Amino acid sequence: MDESMGDSLLGRMRSALNYLMRPIGFEVVRTHRWDEPRTYIPFKPTLAGAKKAGLSVGDYIDKTHNVLGTTQETMDQMQKLGVFEHTIDRVCEIGPGSGRYLEKTLTYCRPSHYEIYETAQDWAQWLIRQYPVVLRPTDGNSLSATQSASIDLLQAHKVFSVTPFLTTMRYLAECVRVLRPGGKLVFDLITDECMDDPALERWMATGPLAGTFPSVVSRQYAIRFFSTRGFRLDGEFRVAYMPGTSNYFVFTKF
Repeated sequence: MDESMGDSLLGRMRSALNYLMRPIGFEVVRTHRWDEPRTYIPFKPTLAGAKKAGLSVGDYIDKTHNVLGTTQETMDQMQKLGVFEHTIDRVCEIGPGSGRYLEKTLTYCRPSHYEIYETAQDWAQWLIRQYPVVLRPTDGNSLSATQSASIDLLQAHKVFSVTPFLTTMRYLAECVRVLRPGGKLVFDLITDECMDDPALERWMATGPLAGTFPSVVSRQYAIRFFSTRGFRLDGEFRVAYMPGTSNYFVFTKF
């Protein structure tokens, strides 16, 4: 049984249990696991929490999981580095999750095509109902449904902090393939330079975390990977990623 079939079966089982348990006030929900990208920000509790707090989903996630305003700060920095200076017709986003960056991107540019690769099916189905986006078949490590040299802007936000190193590198190699010449690439990593001693102490103080989170990649390694594959580094910036920071990169493909 592959992952998607397993997810579908588990979803049906949860639905059946909830039907039986709802009269007594209980509900089975998917739990939040730091090592599992599909449950990184749980779907139903997040929507319910945002509604109760009177916040947009994006602002609620910023406030609950990070620092309020971080999403907008990221978009502002992208704009300063020229991401939106040229016409953007086709966008691809890896792991949009709740769509908080997707929503803001659509206000900065008006692409005719916006495709997403999202492993969390509850969020994915919600996104295609909320926004004019195309959901691509997602295997968790490739952009196989996207043509080579077809994308103007490719972005991934708070994705590679969770994925194992080789998964991250497979995705980044796919970014090289699908971006057209002149296309922009935006993503963030928790780099070695984000892990100075104070940051390391804060991360260790959060208690035991399962799996690969936080997944740390060398900053110089990431820069070298793209510079040897025909990309120019336009700039970098740091944003809060509690309890530390993450390092954003903006590249242009030659």
